[in-house]
Amino acid sequence: MYYQGTLVEQPLFHSASGGKTENSEDVFVSALPYLRSVDSRFEGDAPYQNENISVSFATFEKKIKEKYGAGNITPDTIKILSRSDGGRVKEIQVGDKVLSGRDIRELFGLRSANFTLAFNGKEDIVFTTCGYGHGVGMSQWGANGMAKAGYSYVEILQHYYLGVSIESL
Repeated sequence: MYYQGTLVEQPLFHSASGGKTENSEDVFVSALPYLRSVDSRFEGDAPYQNENISVSFATFEKKIKEKYGAGNITPDTIKILSRSDGGRVKEIQVGDKVLSGRDIRELFGLRSANFTLAFNGKEDIVFTTCGYGHGVGMSQWGANGMAKAGYSYVEILQHYYLGVSIESL
């Protein structure tokens, strides 16, 4: 697989995107022209579409304070501020700190940074995640769904990796 005559060295993939993949720079450091956000509409058979993870508010507050030093954490001071092109949480206000969705994903072991949150009273925070993995590049479940729908491997690769060509060595 080549992009503008150069071998693609980062053909990233993940399990399931939750319907849309990510731009590489929204998850990792650099922007790669072939790793752009695209729709991934053939993920109907994918697990982890809407998974609920409940965390006690006390545990949430303790972990955030220990890791990031945030204070003034209440249900009113926890808000998703922005999302990436692929729909994952880009910035989230937690008390007096602004964190990334990736920070929250890693700290609480969420399958994806594509999440919403709700409060179950003042006792628990319920995360609802969609997808599994970082979301950059090819969705394995999306590719499988495309193959079952009759798309060729070249069509699948060119859907998930924009502007690439498939060449024999």
